[in-house]
Amino acid sequence: MTREKKPIRVLFSCTGVGIFNRGIESFFRESFDGLKDAMPGIECRLIKGAGPSSDREKTVWCLPRTGKLAEFLGRLIRRNAYVVEQLSSFPAVVLQIRKFQPDVIFYSDSNLGYQLYRWRKLIGVPYKLLFSNGGPIHAPFVRTDYIQQVAPLYLEDALKAGEPPERHFMVPYGINPGSPPKLDMQDRVVLRRKLGLPENRSIVLSVGWIAKQHKRMDYLIREVAAISEPRPFLQLLGAIDQESHEIIDLGNKLLGSENFSVMSVPYSQVAEYYQAADCFVLCSLKEGFGRVYLEALMHGLPVIAHNFPVMNFVIGEVGVLGDLGREGELSNLLINQLKNPMDHEASSRRWESVSDRFSWKVLAPVYAKIFRKVSSEL
Repeated sequence: MTREKKPIRVLFSCTGVGIFNRGIESFFRESFDGLKDAMPGIECRLIKGAGPSSDREKTVWCLPRTGKLAEFLGRLIRRNAYVVEQLSSFPAVVLQIRKFQPDVIFYSDSNLGYQLYRWRKLIGVPYKLLFSNGGPIHAPFVRTDYIQQVAPLYLEDALKAGEPPERHFMVPYGINPGSPPKLDMQDRVVLRRKLGLPENRSIVLSVGWIAKQHKRMDYLIREVAAISEPRPFLQLLGAIDQESHEIIDLGNKLLGSENFSVMSVPYSQVAEYYQAADCFVLCSLKEGFGRVYLEALMHGLPVIAHNFPVMNFVIGEVGVLGDLGREGELSNLLINQLKNPMDHEASSRRWESVSDRFSWKVLAPVYAKIFRKVSSEL
């Protein structure tokens, strides 16, 4: 009689799931959902910071980065609230590790990962650590076992820095592309009415942290303000904090409330804004990956981004790349793009580019191969 082979156990760890929503948190939420039943012989479990628990999803106690206590403690230790969230979760995460006995811990929260590396022997479970480098951080990678690089540029950078090739895997973020987009103008009018958006104007959408830093929302506002009539309506969606007030004031000053809106909405509602918009723009000059590009493309939206190797890799031939570090560049690209009516064939090509390259159906075998490789080193 042959003995049944024990499944490989993979623990997806991301304390921000349920607490916060940016690229890393949405990736871990969706990667767990997309992979948990798609990899034969691999058993998955998710650790998260908030939301209901189940047999396969465990909510662990932590001080959420959105709370005042985490902010206060962060100032005391000269770090930020995000670090406090990770460190405070450590005892509860260790408890789940001892219960689940994972072969692989898949994570992107580096401060928590450092503790899991440092105290591995004391924890008493011989897991391997697989760090998902979506930030990204750069070599040397000294307190982890293996690294997932999500774009070719960062794999090349690591190897140039002398990192051992066998420690690194290049596999991109994945996403559930859903069904092909439907281009029904009457449905779009109804949806715009529901969302309080203009019904008969072009709408430019940007999704990201509402701040100058990184996402460069100030540049976007100035470029839209430089467009003469007919000026598009600008909708910003994203995390709003103390850094956001300057952006909101600038938008109200240069565009006015009739041409501009900014808000933070639950992740489940963001899809409606993609469906209602005419064009998506993100003005970052660099990105670790940029899952919002995939979200926009899978809803059929034209996408404008800065000409950087990572964006080139993600968007491919179905987006528009330009020098968004240059004044006047984005306004010209927007004028040219918005001249073209929404086209069903072009929208379908954008969806197909996401489905063919980044869907879980395509990527699940690649992730499974990586998890098996990492676990084989035990």
